[in-house]
Amino acid sequence: MSDKNPWTDTLGFTDLGTDEREQTLDEVKELIKSLGNEHPEIFEDWDIDAGDYQRELKDAVFSLGGTFRQSHGADNEDIVREVFLEPAEEQGYLSFTDQRGSERIDFKGRLKDTGEVFAMDVKGGEGQSIGHLLVPTNTDTLMLWSERNARNTKSPASRLNEVINRAVRWGLNQDEDPRYMIIRDPPAGARTENGRVIPDVVVFPNEYPSPDNPDPEMPALDDLHFAEVLFEVTTGIGDLNDEQCLKHIWWHEMHYDSRDGGKIDKNIYNAYDDGIELRTQAIDYSRISDVV
Repeated sequence: MSDKNPWTDTLGFTDLGTDEREQTLDEVKELIKSLGNEHPEIFEDWDIDAGDYQRELKDAVFSLGGTFRQSHGADNEDIVREVFLEPAEEQGYLSFTDQRGSERIDFKGRLKDTGEVFAMDVKGGEGQSIGHLLVPTNTDTLMLWSERNARNTKSPASRLNEVINRAVRWGLNQDEDPRYMIIRDPPAGARTENGRVIPDVVVFPNEYPSPDNPDPEMPALDDLHFAEVLFEVTTGIGDLNDEQCLKHIWWHEMHYDSRDGGKIDKNIYNAYDDGIELRTQAIDYSRISDVV
């Protein structure tokens, strides 16, 4: 039997709960401690030499600790601005407005090539406080961004799954149709060769299912214009047919079934390898009742 793990070996995630990760952490620490002694050649392109490195190592590590703690506490919305929205605007892909403090949605904007109007709300962790959103009426593409900072030891599949269901329930209850769930997971997500975090994009049907539309269509890959911009800006590869992109696109099919008062059946699978699936269960179909 093969021990190959498709989540780590194929898709590039990091499983934070393994003995191998503990060994990697130990090796990283050893490398930091011994870099000047064991690899002095690395300093040839720097203004410091190996001796300077070893001499200042302890103070530098303590200083970095404060920097990392500060960045860990940064607002998730600011992170999204920094890693995606501002670079995308500078590169001419979109324009956006930061709505925090004035409207109950974090960002709204427009893709330059298609004119598509998007609205985005950013959450951390498991996506709490999603219920407060007010979506602009002219929104073509509604999306939710989950910026994951927790270093818990859940498997990659669990870390993805725990933020998705909340978006589905909110969409059904609010009669909204989020098009994407973007999940960026610096501790456990896959990374490019130069260390950039690759976001995962969960793609929902064009409309959420209902008794009147029990089997809504899924968008085609060529229709995912926002995802194309997202991958181009965050990873440098904007061709959605590229393996790197496909490995981090998740099709989230949904179907309505009338059994037991109404159920939403879900099927979530990877665009690169449809045999890699997220375990999921049917949920009750319900909407907030009308005021009478």
